[in-house]
Amino acid sequence: MTVNRLEVASRTHIGLVRESNEDALLTSAELGVVVVADGMGGHRAGEVASQLAVETAAEVLLEAQREDRADELESLLWVGQSVEAANRTICAAATQQPAWRGMGTTVVAAMFRNNHLFYAHVGDSRLYRLRNGVLRQLTRDHSLVQQLIDNGTCLSRAQAHEMGIGDNVLTRSLGLDPDVEVDIGDDAVEADDLYLFCTDGLTAPLPNGQIRDILLTRGRSLQSLAAELLDAALNQGARDNVSLVLARPRMVS
Repeated sequence: MTVNRLEVASRTHIGLVRESNEDALLTSAELGVVVVADGMGGHRAGEVASQLAVETAAEVLLEAQREDRADELESLLWVGQSVEAANRTICAAATQQPAWRGMGTTVVAAMFRNNHLFYAHVGDSRLYRLRNGVLRQLTRDHSLVQQLIDNGTCLSRAQAHEMGIGDNVLTRSLGLDPDVEVDIGDDAVEADDLYLFCTDGLTAPLPNGQIRDILLTRGRSLQSLAAELLDAALNQGARDNVSLVLARPRMVS
């Protein structure tokens, strides 16, 4: 097992409406780990849930990256288990502190190894890949809008919105139940691939086409691209917290 080290840039912002930032993110460029979460809950509990999620998931993934042996199946199990562990931690914390009851969070967690990306997610925080000018969403939102589109009730997000259904209605999140269904996946990394991890505070105001156009700007560092994505979301009136991580893996032989 060989870890893919990362070139990483990240940004997080309270947005233009919220009173606090309930997003959290954690990265390890040296060990190829990225975790992003978007918390929810009263009495600032969303901040607690998201922070517990990124800390717990990252702890599991960092341990996995230090392991000497791991095949593809075992790597997929590691990322799934990292999110399950985060869910158990959040549920346990909520039972111990009354003010935290009902807190929850989305999460997308990933590790890069052997020129592969292994990832897991719950909720509507997203993972994208930019390759050869094409931006592809690797995760699928666990939201009511997406569910209605998938089952054919609605033909588009716009139609769901016309029915009064907001994008923020989730069908899955961490913290609701000790058992959670986690989606896992992997992606074979190619040279020059760029990955974007983000909360819905970025994707709600910015369409995928605009995100792609920004990422395709030539001669820009990841830091400047991350800053431009954040600025664009704020300029479009971002109402929610905005968090994002750009990660470009270094290929290994």
